[in-house]
Amino acid sequence: MLLNDTKIQNNIDEFVETHGIEGFFRVYFREYLFQLLNEEIEAATNDPESDSALQLHFSQNVNTDQELEEFEEQLRDQCASRADELVEKIQDQPELAPIFEDANVELLEHEDVEEMIRDTMHEMIEAWEDEDFEGN
Repeated sequence: MLLNDTKIQNNIDEFVETHGIEGFFRVYFREYLFQLLNEEIEAATNDPESDSALQLHFSQNVNTDQELEEFEEQLRDQCASRADELVEKIQDQPELAPIFEDANVELLEHEDVEEMIRDTMHEMIEAWEDEDFEGN
């Protein structure tokens, strides 16, 4: 069943009413990060020179459907943790805090707000990469 724009907006509005704008962003960023990592893993090759150490690691350690499900669950949990960090970082920015404090979703339509959120995401992803390389 295809959803039209009105139904999609109604679903989002209901979710935000129940879980708040913060809850919406936590789920949104969790799923965004999960999809991003899955695409990175799937795009990588088994070549040892590959850019994705994850692909090499998991191609050797995930052999059964159950192991794959466990891996995906662990990956989603890690993405949820990172999404929480990202939402907290966005909330700490005075320019973006009103989105959460006032549930002012209309702010998201401003190009400069979109750019600030993208910049924050980029900054956080780089920090996480640095943590991973340092073994933290």
